[in-house]
Amino acid sequence: MVKHPEKKCVVVMWSEEKQALISYTLEVERVLAVTQRLFPMELPLADYSYNLDDEFVRRFGAATLNLLAVSNPDLKPHLKFTPAAD
Repeated sequence: MVKHPEKKCVVVMWSEEKQALISYTLEVERVLAVTQRLFPMELPLADYSYNLDDEFVRRFGAATLNLLAVSNPDLKPHLKFTPAAD
């Protein structure tokens, strides 16, 4: 029988000390325990016709980095991408 891996989440942070983006994989239950009182930003796949294409990935990555830069202003000067034209 094939054993399926435990479901994981990816957490991305900016380390000012290391001047690096750092990502961690954590068990879903651990992330839910920490985030249960927070307001999630949900992106239903149906809103994107169940199609996570290049443009979605570009916008998602840009939005994620911009969110990190809000609370980590030293990251902002390193963001050199052009905002999407809506």
